[in-house]
Amino acid sequence: MAYFSGQGKVEIAPLINGVPGLYRWVGNVPDFKLTFDTDKLEHKESWSGQRLLDKVITKENKAKVTAELEEWSKENVALAVRGEATNIAGGVVTAINPDVSPAVLPAGGIWALKHQKVSLLTVKDSADPQLTVDPADYVLDPVFGTITIVDSAGYTLPFKANYTYEAVENVAFFTQPITEVAVRFEGINTADQNKKVLVEAYRIALDPSKELGLINDEFGTFQLEGNALVDSSKPSDPVFGYFGRMVYL
Repeated sequence: MAYFSGQGKVEIAPLINGVPGLYRWVGNVPDFKLTFDTDKLEHKESWSGQRLLDKVITKENKAKVTAELEEWSKENVALAVRGEATNIAGGVVTAINPDVSPAVLPAGGIWALKHQKVSLLTVKDSADPQLTVDPADYVLDPVFGTITIVDSAGYTLPFKANYTYEAVENVAFFTQPITEVAVRFEGINTADQNKKVLVEAYRIALDPSKELGLINDEFGTFQLEGNALVDSSKPSDPVFGYFGRMVYL
């Protein structure tokens, strides 16, 4: 009797014109599963007085892939939020086109600059001629790119900032259409002499993650989930099937 207790690697590849590109290991996945369901048409007889079920027709077969991810790489998060992982180059915000503060700046107010990882900051007011704001009148958080106001009295608002900023990695939310991927599980059955098993899901339409938990006491995780779509390039035979397969190695 072969029991199953699985571990292994989950790999995802983008589908390019229906063909998988390069697979990428998504890191540690503590929970990975396939779920299956059917839509059925049921018929009840009308002669016995008990309305008993006498026929069932399968209308639709459905499968879903769910993976709980622990690696918060920009590529994984992009899949979770239907975004695109990009690199924003460093640059300079000049005095000609500066960042402009809100019109009201009370003490303790936080002004968020457009960029992060800031250096060589100069803040001026809107007087004519402009006054340079004393650095003692604000506190810069250079990593997050915020300016906390200490005192704005004696200046003409709004403030204007010019600075340099370093490169950052970025994932914007909901910038991409539905993402279709191929999913591959290279598994180990630890309950049966570490025998290998391969699971392939040919075409998965990913849903956006329901949540990204950003404050937590445990290691943060998020779920990728998607419906299996028919892959018409695969033959409908016992070896491959239209949706996926499990191979005992």
